[in-house]
Amino acid sequence: MSSNPFDSDEDQGAASGEILEGFLCPICRADLKSIDVLTDHFARQHAEEEDTLKSVFNIFVKAKKKILNNFEDERGGAAAGSSSSSTAAGGASSSANGNGADQRVLSNARSRFNVFNYMSKQQVGAECSHFEYFQSVRNPRLERYASETNKLIIRLHRLLKDLPTDSVQRKQHEQQTVAWLDGTSVKLCPSCAKSFHIARRQHHCRLCGGIMCNDCSKFLALENALQLASLSTSRSEPMQHMQQGDSAIRLCEHCLWLLDTRQDMHESRTCRPLLVQVYEQIRQLQKDVTPDLDMYLKIINSLHEGETIFTIADASALRGKIGQVAEAMDMRSKRILAIYCEPGSREESLKKAIRLSCIQAIKERMLSLPPLPNEAHIQQIQERKRMETEQRILTEQRMAMEAYERYGLGATTIQSGGGLESGTFAQGSDLQSINNWSAPQASTSTSKSSLDDPLIEQINIIKGYIKQARQDMNFEVVETLELNLRELQREVYERQRKSQNSAAASPELEQQQS
Repeated sequence: MSSNPFDSDEDQGAASGEILEGFLCPICRADLKSIDVLTDHFARQHAEEEDTLKSVFNIFVKAKKKILNNFEDERGGAAAGSSSSSTAAGGASSSANGNGADQRVLSNARSRFNVFNYMSKQQVGAECSHFEYFQSVRNPRLERYASETNKLIIRLHRLLKDLPTDSVQRKQHEQQTVAWLDGTSVKLCPSCAKSFHIARRQHHCRLCGGIMCNDCSKFLALENALQLASLSTSRSEPMQHMQQGDSAIRLCEHCLWLLDTRQDMHESRTCRPLLVQVYEQIRQLQKDVTPDLDMYLKIINSLHEGETIFTIADASALRGKIGQVAEAMDMRSKRILAIYCEPGSREESLKKAIRLSCIQAIKERMLSLPPLPNEAHIQQIQERKRMETEQRILTEQRMAMEAYERYGLGATTIQSGGGLESGTFAQGSDLQSINNWSAPQASTSTSKSSLDDPLIEQINIIKGYIKQARQDMNFEVVETLELNLRELQREVYERQRKSQNSAAASPELEQQQS
């Protein structure tokens, strides 16, 4: 097949044996792309050649008859194959029609020369996978498109990297970057098949160097070209001083299609629809509020059990935060429902399903939370538990004293402070709360020994941390710090108790010695 069907007669004679394909004019050998355009062209340009026009129509009539005859021969060959045994019995008739049968067999062989002749007969219900064949056809095509697109991107990068602002220098730069095809032998536009003349000039694609007319030229804006070439957006600033015609790059239709396809694929991977973005926000809100729901239930149970690690104010603040999250989820689900879509489409069903799931989650998990307890009731529970704890401590002390008097266990140590639970702390100015994280020094009225005690200093620091954690509503940290604070308070209480016992025992020892 000739790469250029419009060569001169001398070149055609030199290249004898070449086949030209397409809807070619028999006079000027122009490829008119379709039969209608060819007929109209011949009627307008070659009206005087009536005999040739008739021959053109005769060619199409003969081709049509040939196609129909091949189709009839194929059907007739199938019927002849089914009655081959009867034709073998009638030898005379077979010999009389032998030539016609041979022609039908040859015609059937030509018409059935395809991939189905090599397939084995399949049973009913059999399955055959053509995925490998699909991949064998698809992968080379994708690789070819990817290779061509990468070449265009590289050329576009080189073209825009040092693009001059002057039109003459810019044209020289474009010709040096991408070689342009020689247009002396090209008489017609490859896209529209219109002839070039003074009013219809030749133009070149800046990426492949192909030739086209102005009507078939496509233009790519410099801003989009810079994005495709992955160049800095600051490079587009000097381009603003260019003329109106130089603010874009001339391309052919094929190159622009490859670049648009690449841009569409990039946007499909990076850009997400508004529905997806809002739905991801809803999912993130549900994920963030789950620990708060569990912590709220834990705080309520702790208050009802009489513990003093958390307060009603903590539960109220956390409940307010959960309410804000529920309101945000409701607003976003309504926003999804307001996004326009085709009535009755799958997108509309999806939006309704998201809205219903949000309503169900808000009702079942957030609005069904237990209410805040009564503060007076909680104080009664805590007071009752404190009294029970003190009674238990007194019972343990009495039992220890009885054991000491009965058995004379002088080595027995009464650890009344070991039974302290929540709500029983050492009291004093050294254990008061502070207002920030830096744990300021105690008041001047505090004794010097208390200021020098590292445990007292550590207690003040932890109280500052607890206050800051409550402001941030990080109640897991509050619980951990409260437990550590009570361990330190028990230790301080034990030290104070031991020092008081030793101070009380020293006068008795002096009296015994005197």
